[in-house]
Amino acid sequence: MAVEELTIHIVLPIVVGFIIGIVEAYFVYEDENMTSGQQFIGDMWHGLLFSVFGVLAATNVPWLLTMGVFDSLGFVKDLLMIDVNGNSLIVSIFITLFMMVKMVTSHAIKGVSGAGFSEKWWHKILISSLIGFSSYYMTAVYAMPFVQGIAAAVPFLPF
Repeated sequence: MAVEELTIHIVLPIVVGFIIGIVEAYFVYEDENMTSGQQFIGDMWHGLLFSVFGVLAATNVPWLLTMGVFDSLGFVKDLLMIDVNGNSLIVSIFITLFMMVKMVTSHAIKGVSGAGFSEKWWHKILISSLIGFSSYYMTAVYAMPFVQGIAAAVPFLPF
């Protein structure tokens, strides 16, 4: 019986996080009626970094489980609702809520408010859900033939 070894995923989550970050930057640009390119670049980098780190965190939960990171939590580990692929529903919801809070409070920290200075609620829900639940749709991305071909051609990169 073969034992499947889970590895850390870096390259593809960075690419997907970068794409989600660009979509978030576009939503911010459209929702806030930005006129300054400098303001857009600042918000774009903020969204890109948080998107990439969020997708990296969400997609590597199965690897963290195999490394025993959550073993010290005791009975709390049983509450994480881990499925057969090693994805945790509770961790995904936590990352989604964290990203939602980050989007809502980022303008409050900068002191920006009023009409034209806030993202639409469905933009926040869409982006935070794409980041938080990325581990669920990334299993379909990893199964795509071209991704498997790239991973086989470059075996030293942790896809």
